[in-house]
Amino acid sequence: MCNEDVLKELKILQEKYEEELRRILSKIPDAEKEYVTFSGLTVKPLYTPYDIAKTDFLQDISFPGQYPYTRSVFPAGYLSRRLNIRQVTGVGTAEETNKRWKFLLSHGASALSFVKDDGSGARADSDDERVKGLVGRCGVVLDTLYDYETLFDGIDMTKYPVHMITSTAYALACYLIIAEKRGIDFKKLRGSMSNWMRPENECIDMLEYCTRNVPLFNIGYLDMRNVREGGCTAAQEIAFGVATAMAGSDALIAKGIGIDDFLHRVTWFINSGPDFFEEAAKFRALRRVWARIFRERYNAKNPSSLLCRMHCQTFAPTLTKQQPFNNLIRSTIYALAAIMGGVQSLHVNSFDEALAIPTEFSALLSVRTQQIIDLETGVTDVIDPLGGSYYVEWLTNKLEEEAISIIDTIQSMGGAFKAWDWMCNEIRKAAMRSQEELDTGKRLLVGVNTLVDEDDIQTRALKVLDEHADFECISEYDPAVLDRQIARLNKVKKERDEVKLKRAMNVLLEVLRAGENMMPPLIEAVKCGMTQGEFAGLKSEAYNQAGEGPYLCSPPMTLA
Repeated sequence: MCNEDVLKELKILQEKYEEELRRILSKIPDAEKEYVTFSGLTVKPLYTPYDIAKTDFLQDISFPGQYPYTRSVFPAGYLSRRLNIRQVTGVGTAEETNKRWKFLLSHGASALSFVKDDGSGARADSDDERVKGLVGRCGVVLDTLYDYETLFDGIDMTKYPVHMITSTAYALACYLIIAEKRGIDFKKLRGSMSNWMRPENECIDMLEYCTRNVPLFNIGYLDMRNVREGGCTAAQEIAFGVATAMAGSDALIAKGIGIDDFLHRVTWFINSGPDFFEEAAKFRALRRVWARIFRERYNAKNPSSLLCRMHCQTFAPTLTKQQPFNNLIRSTIYALAAIMGGVQSLHVNSFDEALAIPTEFSALLSVRTQQIIDLETGVTDVIDPLGGSYYVEWLTNKLEEEAISIIDTIQSMGGAFKAWDWMCNEIRKAAMRSQEELDTGKRLLVGVNTLVDEDDIQTRALKVLDEHADFECISEYDPAVLDRQIARLNKVKKERDEVKLKRAMNVLLEVLRAGENMMPPLIEAVKCGMTQGEFAGLKSEAYNQAGEGPYLCSPPMTLA
């Protein structure tokens, strides 16, 4: 970015400055310690153009909406496409979650999502003794098409983008059936789900089916947010996600589907955590890595294929039971980093998530957090406001460099699906390092290992509020959810035609055994009243994999 003469002079001046800085800091206790980011990158106190001397503006940064999309996937950023406020929801039964959805929409949420009570949607039905304590506890319980219809009651599927946080084809089948009943053409149907790209037949079948029949539905999903919270670094978050997308792309290409036929419908679930500048730089680096990998290595031609689109959720592991209102500040800072980094949609964790499922009270505060950032701070008025910062550009370059190195290592092992165990082990190593830093006090967490308050006034204040307020302040699980849900389940089983169901399930079983695409017969079986637990049982039978505990099965990783 500078000519050689300027860089030589700048190097001399920078070295002289750094020498003076060391002299000053040597007189201050602990000031000369090594400073590292949350992911372990060593950083200096000051950055100058010399630190990004090899950066080419047009090749590496460019303009928003232009390759390599470092600054934004859209030319006008938030000026043309407002931030989608999408709070994760999952409360008891379908009726309760539907009510929460309508509450959030009435207060400014612009997109919807739900999480199942088991996360994946692969557990046994609610009348199974093995899931007795699980039903509706950590999300919404959805056993049948009837439950999904109740969940979507009064919700305009064409107006509000709905994301289903589940990886089961059963949920997709229900979504498509509801759309069909409402007369919505599959070719025009939008939405998304957490079909995280993995080496399983169910995942690939959904990708193939939607590519051919529901082309605007975001069916490919890179769930790196939960991996990041499992302990990986920012560079690993980028690399493992991109490498997994590459492996999924290879599987679809092997089925005769072109890269530009599906890549534009692959989206990210990504995290925004404590290290503000590293997180903002991470989103910029991710867009660049994605664009370069798929243009240079996969020859993607469609510009939409190169747009790395992200839904972000703020970091949860640092949300504490101690001094719980501190979590409002933490989540606000994490959200600001995500918005400064240019994500498309956002969920802000509520302050009480270390204690219970968020209430209307806390969920509304999370919505207001995003609205205040958007409407009051001016942050969304400028596209890529951190672009040009020497430090942020250096971080962006560094994260890209590390991510590409990790991707190349994974590819040398045969791709992400074959390097699955290695990636998991790398995450464990990073998680151990992070936990050790917390345990030893190298990494500080207010209220936990520093500024501890034995007589926590915030906890006392929350308890007083909970005791005296005329609204729910801390969510409590209602055991009656189980009885209500079993009644709903029994209603479906009583009203369905068992002969038609048996016939449809037999067809589905044969398709599963034959390795053909499961979606068409699955849709028919769900229409006949098949439950999610019965679908899981069929998978267990088809793949000769015995059910264990409440999770009946997941297809074995059979893809090459």
